[in-house]
Amino acid sequence: MHRQGTDKGAMSRDTVIYMLAKGCEGIVGILTLSAMSGIYAPDQVGIYQVINVAVTTIAMFACQWLVQSVMRYLNKYEISGRLGEFYSTAFLSWVRINLIIIFLTVLFFITISSTGGEFIKGYPMPVLVTASFMFITYSSAQLVIAMLAAVRMAKTNLFLSVVNICGKLALLVILAKLWGSRVEFIFISYCLMDLFTTVFGVAKLRMFEYIDIKKYNKEIFGELFAYGFPLMGNLITTQVLNKSDIYIITYFKGNDAAGIYGMNYSLVSSAFTMLSAAVMRGSYPTILRTWSLGEKEKAAKLVNAAVRMYLLLGFPAVCGIFALQDVISGVLFNPKYLEGNIIMGPVALGMLFLAITEYSIKGWELNSMTKKIFYRSLIGGLVNVVINLIFVPVFGIITAAVSTFIGFFVYFLLARYGTRKLLKFSLPRLTYIRIAGSGALMAAVLMILKNMIGRNKLTLGIMIISGIAVYFGSLALSGEIKEEIRMILRKKK
Repeated sequence: MHRQGTDKGAMSRDTVIYMLAKGCEGIVGILTLSAMSGIYAPDQVGIYQVINVAVTTIAMFACQWLVQSVMRYLNKYEISGRLGEFYSTAFLSWVRINLIIIFLTVLFFITISSTGGEFIKGYPMPVLVTASFMFITYSSAQLVIAMLAAVRMAKTNLFLSVVNICGKLALLVILAKLWGSRVEFIFISYCLMDLFTTVFGVAKLRMFEYIDIKKYNKEIFGELFAYGFPLMGNLITTQVLNKSDIYIITYFKGNDAAGIYGMNYSLVSSAFTMLSAAVMRGSYPTILRTWSLGEKEKAAKLVNAAVRMYLLLGFPAVCGIFALQDVISGVLFNPKYLEGNIIMGPVALGMLFLAITEYSIKGWELNSMTKKIFYRSLIGGLVNVVINLIFVPVFGIITAAVSTFIGFFVYFLLARYGTRKLLKFSLPRLTYIRIAGSGALMAAVLMILKNMIGRNKLTLGIMIISGIAVYFGSLALSGEIKEEIRMILRKKK
């Protein structure tokens, strides 16, 4: 019992640290999107969105299997004293992947230089080149961040998250002030800050003290690949659920519509991704270590605690976005992007179910049954794409938002009922009622407030703070967070 309390305490501490990091990251990320809406026209944002989706999707296909495997198995090899073999294998695998991508990129550039006249007019070579460099820095930063999370270096992750996102905003604004609104400046700012994250993280991990080409281990690589390869399919189909909308909207409605949709979508997606990452990075390493030690029942209870923690934070975010989506878009973005606010609520609801699905599939992940994840996510992705292809030409960007929710919800149902016998999370019914009731009360108060006071950044901040106070006040009165309140009071004493 003491051990379980210790695990929950460690998980809670890490989650709080990651919440601070992701909270700062989220605020600055919103400021970055707001700055971009003032610097770039919708068609420029549409170009950026199309290329950025391509780069991140390729990165997922090529490298994310390694990122996921490293996070899953680092604890195992640390416990067994084989970090040298593990780091050497992971590092050399990453080098090989990047060499292959660089070779293919050069071939692509040679081909379009001679045959891709119209393509290059729409997507100039400087934009494509800087985006290619972003692939290397983005994938390396993701790998290092996963390693830092796996060894519970949460404070380092906090530092890097804040510096990374603040640096991107500062560089973006400086470059635009000096040389104007060029799309490649977005990729340059991202490249430089991801490179800093990689170098700093590698130094903190002291990786090069362990790396030795002779220690490369084919068996370790096989284990990493066997675990991560099916997950790669899951990640790609999740990316399809998340980002295929941009391509379909671009095809049927043009770059302007894609830019308007992408700007509003990115705000919601970024906020929920950061919230999910904070809870997941704070909880998953502890769950993994507990599972690796053979304590499966304790691991299941920790998953329950993590799901509850996410719902406590994620559900009110959905309610707040539905209530304030017109205010958020109108205040933070250039008026040219306002019409896209209608997509925020459905996208937020979809993101909530995606995050819960990440916990539903933990039974498959921990038992290395990752092919099952791929098949279920593929179905969700296909549902999303089919709905978009049929209805986007008729109803426009709102279709893409609703299909995002439907696709993620289908994926959630398939995962939830597919893992019941392996690692099922189960919360008391009263917990759901309290969270839902508190969120609904908060939304009602926000709807009243937005019709009573003006709409600017200050009043938006007042509304958000008021909503948070109403929500957590309601939870406190209902008794749902009494344990958290007691823990805080004990800490103060």
